[in-house]
Amino acid sequence: MKFLAKTISLSLALTLLFSACKKEELSSSQWGELAEAKRKEMLALSTNIPCNQKQNVTVQTLQLNCSMQFFPVLSADLQKYEKLKKEYLAFVSKQFEAFNKEGLIVELCFESLWATDQQIRIDCKDDKVQLITAENLPVEEAKSMIPTVKSQIDNLIAALNCTNNANWSFTRLINHQTMSFDYIPYAATSDYKELKAKVSLYNRLNLNVIKAEQKGSTFTNIKTVEKIECENGKPVIKFTN
Repeated sequence: MKFLAKTISLSLALTLLFSACKKEELSSSQWGELAEAKRKEMLALSTNIPCNQKQNVTVQTLQLNCSMQFFPVLSADLQKYEKLKKEYLAFVSKQFEAFNKEGLIVELCFESLWATDQQIRIDCKDDKVQLITAENLPVEEAKSMIPTVKSQIDNLIAALNCTNNANWSFTRLINHQTMSFDYIPYAATSDYKELKAKVSLYNRLNLNVIKAEQKGSTFTNIKTVEKIECENGKPVIKFTN
């Protein structure tokens, strides 16, 4: 009976101990470590996929705040990927809750420049599947794509109609040749997903070239936008002197 009593007491002590651990709140950095561990598991699914399996690969995207992550995943691993993704996002959510409790202010997404990386194609390197994006595209290929994407952006801007000065905003285009910015308007209250994707691709391609040619990070032609007005049915950006 004494042995039984000791066993019950030990069991109760362990239960109370684990219960106390469960009630202990994790810090934002601890939640962040758990999230990063899950992200690495997701990356492991995308690593060392044989090139002869390329036709069985789909690219899964994960957008978190302003960043976009890409995961080439075999069809057979999709369920596992979705499980890991769900767990990863849950840990990230807990991390942000902890940020708030710790009194930390975290800007979820403030894009001063649209430059989210964009998927280009699935390729092979060293007999392994490799995802090619605007960021890691060979520089000469990036250069050749820039004029085409710029033409697509110009067509989208030319199609804009302006009847009200309100609800207009602007974004910037990088020019790797002049190391300067161009400014374009867009309707903040309309669906501008297509424009944003094209601008992000264009800017990321230009950043690719700038990095490859080691041009630095100093840009000219930085202006302050005063307002956007309708002129002859088109939005026109006005700058401060």
